[in-house]
Amino acid sequence: MEITEQDYSSLVDAQISVDVLLGSTDIDIQKFLSLSAGDIVSLDKLAGAGGDIYVNSRIIGMGDIIVIDEKLAVRIQDAMDVDNVVGYFFNEQVL
Repeated sequence: MEITEQDYSSLVDAQISVDVLLGSTDIDIQKFLSLSAGDIVSLDKLAGAGGDIYVNSRIIGMGDIIVIDEKLAVRIQDAMDVDNVVGYFFNEQVL
């Protein structure tokens, strides 16, 4: 599918949700239901490994987790090229 300049212009104003996944783990339901405040759940990533950046449940890059003004943020380290990301949005009919 060829994306025109007009298509691209309409896309850049669309709002999207960006999620950053720090890691994951598999546990059984019994353990999950027994979790309470203060419990620790170990994740599958090493400390300092960064987070995976997702848009609409699709990974588009990776970044380092940082703190800015006491809030978490992500510094982009690797990302899909612009043409692939734009193509993905049009294929998923984000508009």
